[in-house]
Amino acid sequence: MASIILITGTPGVGKTVLAQSLSRKSGFKLVELGNLVRKERLYTRFDKAKKTYIVDEGKLRRRLEVLSRSPERVVLPTHLIGRFLPKASVKTALVLRLDPVVLYKRLRGRGWTKRKAWENTEAEILDVCLQESRLLLGTRKVFEIDTTRKSASAVYREALSALSGGRTGRSGLVNWLARYDPVELERTL
Repeated sequence: MASIILITGTPGVGKTVLAQSLSRKSGFKLVELGNLVRKERLYTRFDKAKKTYIVDEGKLRRRLEVLSRSPERVVLPTHLIGRFLPKASVKTALVLRLDPVVLYKRLRGRGWTKRKAWENTEAEILDVCLQESRLLLGTRKVFEIDTTRKSASAVYREALSALSGGRTGRSGLVNWLARYDPVELERTL
């Protein structure tokens, strides 16, 4: 059975860069969820207002279950966590975190609207991806990595360390709410 390594976190924290490094340097098969959904038509419709496909969770789950039965090690970067994920096939979840101020500026630099950038920044402050990962997979499979002020190679090394040696999860490292008041931060950004 394949080992799926889930790389999750708010958009903009470095999931794609880490997944590409794991694929290129460590031989994992990179499965980009958005590409898979579009290519294999695993959606119900296209939402024109949000400019996104609405995932058919049943179809996606069945496709990922097939993928999980292959002999390949798979790395799956996504900010989406839901019922579509075959949790028994997920060996580890790496939850990438990023300082909310850095994240907001990065998302705005990508041309995101203030509202969309703030909604994602707020999700980072509130640990949404971390909590969803813990709820779905349990704390033993979840590793949190703060990517703030770290190079891509440093994040890669930290991810490899988390994936090796059969260690149990490590999370609760980052507490943005202790550093930032979301109401005040929204006003200043």
